[in-house]
Amino acid sequence: MREWQSGRFDRQRIGRVYHRFTPAHAAESLHAIDLSELWQRGKRLLMLDVDNTLVQWHAHECSDAVVEWAREAKRIGFDICIISNTNQLERLAKIAGSIGAETVRGRFKPSRSMYRLALVKFKRKPEEAIMVGDQLMTDVLGANRTGIEAIWVRRLEGKEFKGTSINRMMERMLTGAIYQALVTPVDETPSSPDEEREKPVAQKTIVHQIIKFAIVGGTSFCLDYAITYVLMNVIPGGHGLMSQRLGSGLIRHFPGLFNWAKGPAEAAAPILGWVAAFIAMTNAFFWNRHWTFEVRGKEERAAQMRRYYFIAIMGQLINVGIFSALFNIIGNHSLAIPKIAGAAVGAVWNFLGQRFYAFRSRG
Repeated sequence: MREWQSGRFDRQRIGRVYHRFTPAHAAESLHAIDLSELWQRGKRLLMLDVDNTLVQWHAHECSDAVVEWAREAKRIGFDICIISNTNQLERLAKIAGSIGAETVRGRFKPSRSMYRLALVKFKRKPEEAIMVGDQLMTDVLGANRTGIEAIWVRRLEGKEFKGTSINRMMERMLTGAIYQALVTPVDETPSSPDEEREKPVAQKTIVHQIIKFAIVGGTSFCLDYAITYVLMNVIPGGHGLMSQRLGSGLIRHFPGLFNWAKGPAEAAAPILGWVAAFIAMTNAFFWNRHWTFEVRGKEERAAQMRRYYFIAIMGQLINVGIFSALFNIIGNHSLAIPKIAGAAVGAVWNFLGQRFYAFRSRG
């Protein structure tokens, strides 16, 4: 999962497919939840997950801080209900007793069963309840399915049930999109230059960005190469290949522009190379924006896209220029060498341009 961020979420900023997995809030811990604000908004029932929310997995006792947090919630007036499908009834009773909470057991989350049972037990409407848990795929999804707001808390450190690893993997796939809906990242404080210098090399922001950029670049290069190969060597046209026919037409109609080409394939290479490059370029924009440079929200997307395409087009001029020149020298005997050389030089340009220009922060 990407680095944790806390704050309020606005589902209207992201596609509907992600709405059910998106919490109303994210909090660093239980203690970061503003209970008074929840009460003022009409919340009366706190539904709580157990493992990695209240206690570490397999633990039998809540910390003093959690007990005090629950005591404060009850002082304000909240009802507290633990929602769990555990078979360890003694452990559940001990944890619930330590914070003065009721319990509801039922089907596995994200089934709506336990949520509905809790609403009936405490005679509350969905809008009067709030679910607090550490998992998107169970706690948050189940609450959203029942019409209950959910607060996603950062999981407690420690081991987890092995089956939970599947949920965590799915969370990692979703968080890139879900964090785009984060509108008040209350604990997001960019590292100062001094803090950044003091970090170990492996933890530096630019190192993480270079690694991600390389992964995106490698994926886009494979896409670019595959499309170029298909356009140059697979798609038929007339009595031969489409690239041969296109190249012959270019040489015949624009002899002055293509007198450098050794043959039809070499003449077609820049045009078909641009087609493949543009598709790969668009693919890279979305991955670098959402993952490499972790840009959220839609407000500046159009401006970022304009800056990105300027940098990327210049990079492709470098890329295709080197590719075409080497391809004309080497010929069609090796497509990989000119493609790799052009991509490598273009990648340096693209990384610097995207980091310091296309996806620069407004600050």
